[in-house]
Amino acid sequence: MHRTPFLVVGAFVALIGLVLLVAPESYFQLYAIDYVPGMDFPARRFAPAVLALGALLISARRLEPGPFVATLSLISALAFLGVAATGVQAWNAGIANRAILGAAVLEIAVALVFLWLWSRMRKV
Repeated sequence: MHRTPFLVVGAFVALIGLVLLVAPESYFQLYAIDYVPGMDFPARRFAPAVLALGALLISARRLEPGPFVATLSLISALAFLGVAATGVQAWNAGIANRAILGAAVLEIAVALVFLWLWSRMRKV
C-alpha cells in the first residue's frame, strides 16, 4: 500500500534536493518574484537534508507496514502541509509568484496521500 507513494514521492523529493544542490537558481526563479543570487547558499546548504529525506522514503518503501512506516507517513504529511502553508504565505506576502500556488496544491495532495497511509497503518 505504501510502496508506490514512498517511491514516487521519495524520488521527487530527491530530485528537488539535486536541483537545490546543483542549480538552485532554477528553483528560485520558478517561484520567487525577485531572485537574488545570494539565495543559492542556503539552498545548497539545505539540499543534503532534502536528498536524505528522499532517500529515507525510497528506502522505507521496502519495510512492512507497522508503527515506523505509519509514523513516517504522518511526519511526511505534516511536512508537506507545512511546505504548502509556507508557499501560500509567501504568495500572500508578495514574495512568491502564482506558480507557488500550483506547487501548494500538489503538496496538499501528497500530504493527503500520506495521511491516508497513516490512517490505514496506525492500527497495524
